[in-house]
This record gives sequence, C-alpha cells and structure tokens, in this order.
Amino acid sequence: METIFIGVLLFVAACAQGAIGFGLGMLAAPIIALMRPDLLPGLILLLAFGFSLATWARDRGAVEWPVVGWSLLGRVPGSVLGTWAVVAMPVAGLKIILAAAVILGTLVSLVGWSPGHGRKNSFIAGASGGFLGTTTAIGGPPLALIMRSMSPERVRGTLSVCFVIGSAISIALLTGAGALESMHLRAALLYAPAVIAGFFLSSVVNRHLNRRLIFLGSVTISLIGSVMVITQAAGIF
Repeated sequence: METIFIGVLLFVAACAQGAIGFGLGMLAAPIIALMRPDLLPGLILLLAFGFSLATWARDRGAVEWPVVGWSLLGRVPGSVLGTWAVVAMPVAGLKIILAAAVILGTLVSLVGWSPGHGRKNSFIAGASGGFLGTTTAIGGPPLALIMRSMSPERVRGTLSVCFVIGSAISIALLTGAGALESMHLRAALLYAPAVIAGFFLSSVVNRHLNRRLIFLGSVTISLIGSVMVITQAAGIF
C-alpha cells in the first residue's frame, strides 16, 4: 500500500512539475520524509535528474547559458557542504532543513521581487541551491528567485540544464560519501514509470486545467507536509 501511495504521489508531483514548474521535490519530498525518510534525498535526486533531462530536451532552445555557468560554479562548494551535512547530521536535522526548503520555495513562488540574474547572484543562488539540492533534493527556489524576470520557457529551459548537471554533481558526491546506495537506485527505477506518466500528462493539464488552481493546491499540500515534517522531527507526534 505504501509503495502504491508513493507512486501516485510522485505521479501527481511530476504532473505538477511539468505544468507549473515545481512539484517533484517540493510536493513529494515532505510526504515521503514522513513515510520513508531513508529514501531521501537519493530517490528524488535520481528522479529529478531524468525529469530534467526530458524538460531540457523539450525546452533546449531557451537557455540562459551565463546563468547556468555561474550557478554551476557555485553549485560545487554548496554541494560539498550539503554532502557533509547529509553524512554528519541526524535525520531530524535533515527533515527540518527539508521543511525549511519547501517553505522557502513557497515564499519564492508567491513574491514578485527578484534580485536579478547577474554573475554574483547566479553564483550565490547556485551555491545555496547546491546545498539545499544535495541535502533535500529541493535546490530550485534560489535559482527560481533570480530568474523571475525571464519568460516561462527560458526559466524551464535554464533550470532544467542547471538541474541535470547539478543533480549529477550531488549524486556523484553522495555516492562517494556512501550516502546514496543501490536501494535508492532500485526505488528510482520502481517509481520512474509514474514520473514519466506524470510528465506526459502535464502537457494535457497545461491545455485543459487551470494552472492557478494546480499551483494553489500544490502550495497548500507542500506547506501542510512541511509543518508535519517539522512537528515529527521535533517529536510532537
């Protein structure tokens, strides 16, 4: 039953990701953290790598390459620090970081301000995204914040390149540190069909459903899941 529930959750999260630009990590990770914290961050990182490859193929003509370059320079030290955190910190601490990342992502999606995507901001966003992405598999919010002035197509294209390369960096570091195991790969292969189906369904969703309602529903579920993760980590329930 747990396996089916997580599969349905990832299907919905992937559909939301393809339709509104976020969901795979922010929507699924908090709930998976409550049920199977041992699967994180490896499962979401592996699935996000494949999902981002598909998005890159779809939006490959709309990429802001200077942002990609500078953010990836920052991604490396951020990912190294994140790998240390995964190895050294207790599970409860990582759960709180995950919940904080989701709340940050929600706030970023709601505000209209952007600091711009110059070299310094791209580097800082890449570093913070590298830390969050490696510890929680939710590395998008800092990058999304600096890209708010771009078109939706350019945001998706640029983020997908950053996620593909950035996820590969995090996966390599976590594997080297012994924090990503064959269990995570088996789980990713098990749930990959659900994510693939969600990706293709997102095209239908974009044409026929209200994206604003999908956004509000995803944000609500993400926030509820984050609060539950924090209370669980604090030993409240």
